[in-house]
Amino acid sequence: MLLKDLIPCEYAVEIDSVSDDSRTKGKNILFVAVKGLTVDGHNFAKSAVENGAVAVVCEHEIEGINVPQVIVKDSQRAMNEILNRYYGAPLGQLTMIGVTGTDGKTTTSEMMYQILNMMGYKTGYIGTNGIRSEHYTQENDYTTPLQEELFQALNGFKCDDCEFVSMEATGERLGTGKMDGVSFDASIFTNLTRDALDIFRTMDNYAAAKAKLMEYTKSTGLCVINADDEYSHFFIKHANAPVITYGIDNPADIYATDIDIQYKNLSFTVKGKLGTHKVTSNLSGRFNVYNILAVIACLSHFDIDPADIVKCVAKLQPVEARQTVIDLGQPFKVIVDYAHTANSVKNLVEYLKSTLIDGKIRLVVGAGGSRDVYRRTDMAEYCTKNADYNYFTIEDARFEDPQMLVETMVSTVPDATNYELIVDRDEAIAKAIKDAKPGDTVLILGKGAERYMMTMGEAVYRPNDIESAAAVLKEMGYKE
Repeated sequence: MLLKDLIPCEYAVEIDSVSDDSRTKGKNILFVAVKGLTVDGHNFAKSAVENGAVAVVCEHEIEGINVPQVIVKDSQRAMNEILNRYYGAPLGQLTMIGVTGTDGKTTTSEMMYQILNMMGYKTGYIGTNGIRSEHYTQENDYTTPLQEELFQALNGFKCDDCEFVSMEATGERLGTGKMDGVSFDASIFTNLTRDALDIFRTMDNYAAAKAKLMEYTKSTGLCVINADDEYSHFFIKHANAPVITYGIDNPADIYATDIDIQYKNLSFTVKGKLGTHKVTSNLSGRFNVYNILAVIACLSHFDIDPADIVKCVAKLQPVEARQTVIDLGQPFKVIVDYAHTANSVKNLVEYLKSTLIDGKIRLVVGAGGSRDVYRRTDMAEYCTKNADYNYFTIEDARFEDPQMLVETMVSTVPDATNYELIVDRDEAIAKAIKDAKPGDTVLILGKGAERYMMTMGEAVYRPNDIESAAAVLKEMGYKE
């Protein structure tokens, strides 16, 4: 494809790939110089040219390179527009649904993915649990992929004849402008609790980043907002489309009553502007009442009968690594879940205590390195107060010393004695399971189905938590 076909300019330069990474090597690369939070791509344009870039898109002229330069106002946004053209404009051919918030993104996105496919609308999914549609899959190292991988995925969905895309949109991608120019037909805000403050510093900054999804929603679209969250009015203020609210405790356009929560079983009644509907689901917990309400509100925007959506909710399959029970005949419970914030752990523990657990709770829970310190101390404070015993370990150390990381977790609970620090995650899982007595429940939280650990910036392979726990049980002599 020619450069002038990708971006308005006079250059008939052949382009075979687009990248904002100056280290990318190859032929006929278009390098887009992007200003990041800590690194300015303009400073690496010369290296990009040496590695094969035949043209550069930039925000100001760069000296010392002898390839065509196309000057733009915003190179981040220009990159998305270029990638969309490069891949045959998938944004204009797919109905985009974005989900943002601290907790609930994966489950809500997965619910929509399942329901739309059940109803015959071929749909793609992008998020924590991968990138996939019926006949297309793609590796994904992030919840919301980087720009090149995102448009590669959208192209894959387009070629697979998808109509919809259900995707998670993280605050980091939204807040750094990497979603600029990506428009959505509907957006969902789930909730906002303390997270990612190592990046955003304040909750207001964090909210502003997440709220960009509402701004990116087409004026003909719909913004679906949780009325029970304290930041709901902030998100409503930033909505670029009509708003529908959902909730349980506060006035909302659609709301839930008669809630009955059992283990692996949930029922409630939806009331409000979409009519009255009885909902049943085997995805249980109060948090899933919110997720289901959001899905019903969102999909109704596309002229799908709420009654038909509710019928599909009853058929939803468990989401991968969400309350995954590992039963090899052992006299205690082992459950794996992706919950990795203090709030999500609190919601899960409260749900399981009220519906399933009557013995002691043993928590294997970690902390992410190179992230907000208060996130890890909040986790330890909650867990030491609400679990019988804790095995504090790491999720992803990233660039931190693992031992220092777990020691920081417990720095604000000097009087707590119901824990031990085990840096090696698999050792922590093994210790918790081997310590368990009949009637106990071992909850392994934070990594779910992820088969890697981020160490010194690199993804190091390991069995996921489900596989790790099953291996320990088999070693102890239990069999499926």
